[in-house]
Amino acid sequence: MILRFLPLLLLACGASRSPAPGPSLLPYDLDHPSARFTLPDDLVEISALTDVDSSTVACVQDERGAIYFISLRDGRKIREVPFSGPGDMEGLTRVGGDYFALRSDGLVFRLRERHTAPDRMDVLDTFRIDVPNENIEGLGYDERNNRVLVSPKDFMKGSKEGRDERVLYAFVPDDPAHRVEEVLRLRLSDLVAQATALGVSVPERTTDKGRVVPALKLRYSSVSVHPMTGQYYLLSAVDRTLLVVDRAGKLIALEQLDEELLPKPEGITFLTNGDLVLSSEGKGGTPVIVRYAYLLN
Repeated sequence: MILRFLPLLLLACGASRSPAPGPSLLPYDLDHPSARFTLPDDLVEISALTDVDSSTVACVQDERGAIYFISLRDGRKIREVPFSGPGDMEGLTRVGGDYFALRSDGLVFRLRERHTAPDRMDVLDTFRIDVPNENIEGLGYDERNNRVLVSPKDFMKGSKEGRDERVLYAFVPDDPAHRVEEVLRLRLSDLVAQATALGVSVPERTTDKGRVVPALKLRYSSVSVHPMTGQYYLLSAVDRTLLVVDRAGKLIALEQLDEELLPKPEGITFLTNGDLVLSSEGKGGTPVIVRYAYLLN
């Protein structure tokens, strides 16, 4: 079962108490996916997803510089196309006929598949994302604004204010200077206030000193833009949460994903018909891709 709640929360550790499940505000039935596929063992560290067409997605994994193409008809690995040596590949998004792959240290590869040689990928460019974060995991294409979103996993250390903030960045694909700009800055405390105003319960934990504090973390592992609404869908693997905000940062929903379906959700993408596709690392088991039908079609 999916545990549903709206608020974003301050960082905390330890055991938690979750609120009672409520109705989802999203156009997906996250309890009942339309398909769930087990992936091959070499994708146990799957870490990102992007759409290719109506029946295919592409992904990367943590240990190898290659793009893997996966069928959404049966979960079969169609092909594997290397583009670099070993590396901690964390992000992937498609922009037209090109792919942007992200290494966790901020190095980006711009790639193009050779149609005359489908087992080869040309590296058109490499560049490093200039952001203050140290651990960057997510890329997602914002087609409406022709920009690639960048979602860091870590938060800005050194101050209480920095720990309370989560920042989303972006760059324009064809900008030769590869300038990165801030797109959205979310304050967890502000989002908690939004939830409180709506009368939504907040998951909590009790500290060793008996204080009750918010229990969930939000560390972006991936980002995608809904093709119909333009809303930002931000995935956090560490606490299996899916955050949805509008372009102004207004809270739309936050879903805690089912551990049995998605033990460690790392990748997110949409198909053009609005279907949502998530991927999960094996985490001691088998890696999976899960597809959810868009209910407003």
